[in-house]
Amino acid sequence: MLIIIKLHLGGVLIDIRQLRYFIAITETNNFTLASKNLFITQPTLSHQIAELERQIGVKLLVRNRHSVQLTHAGAALLKEAKEIVTKADEAVKITRQAEAGTIGNIKIGFLGASERRFLPQLIANFRKRYPKISISLNHFDSFTTLDRNTLDGAIDLAITLKSTAESLTTMNWKVVYTVPLSLVFSDNHPLADQIPNNLAVLDHEAFFYVTQDRGLAHTLEVCTRRNIHPTINLVPHIQSVLMSVEAGEGFSILPRSVPETYASPLLRYINIEDDDSFLDVIVAWNNNNTNPSVPLFLTELDNILPL
Repeated sequence: MLIIIKLHLGGVLIDIRQLRYFIAITETNNFTLASKNLFITQPTLSHQIAELERQIGVKLLVRNRHSVQLTHAGAALLKEAKEIVTKADEAVKITRQAEAGTIGNIKIGFLGASERRFLPQLIANFRKRYPKISISLNHFDSFTTLDRNTLDGAIDLAITLKSTAESLTTMNWKVVYTVPLSLVFSDNHPLADQIPNNLAVLDHEAFFYVTQDRGLAHTLEVCTRRNIHPTINLVPHIQSVLMSVEAGEGFSILPRSVPETYASPLLRYINIEDDDSFLDVIVAWNNNNTNPSVPLFLTELDNILPL
């Protein structure tokens, strides 16, 4: 496809095609050969060079019956013309890559535990395939980060958790894999030896969870169905939850991937593998997102599924 670019150089409007024609002549030193290489007629080529000389106001080429020679002014223009044409070609290439999404940036939000199973390999594969797309990783402070406002600008893709009871009708999302909920306690807990055989002994025990976590209501329902009515202690960070539990202060119910990530020889966990006790690890994005790199990343994710 022919792209016509006109440049203002020193107040002179020049068609970049004329510079390409000029360069082609200097490569062959012959109008006939140059016109054949350019797939245009020789009169057309002669007219375009004459027009270039008229616009600049100087003689660029000296012709005789057998060859073409550069004037002093023509030699000066040749170096600049090559740089201009190369720069223009690169600009067009970059623009097309940006439109296709193969150059640019993609911002990914993550929680820090659930995605460790697949995200490092996914990023490595994506970088290998699309080396000109930079990836910005943003760690979520809590699960509450996932909402339309966040996906409108702060991040392009969110990798997070979705409970079986939760609806995300305001955005697009797909399941990456499913993880069971685990009851997490410590060898230091006073009831550590009784818990594995009877979860109900935790009734009225201290329960630690992240403040404003979207999964709190669902997790408390899981407790209620097992005759556990805990004393709720909300803390700002998952690290605080695990620190308190490890110290024997109480228990928590978390996706299995969380205690596995923050492994400790004192932490013990029991999978709660009933139908109400699974969470989906999902990738979510705003359906109005126009970043063309997003579909490429989602396709790369599909290539490594199922996990």
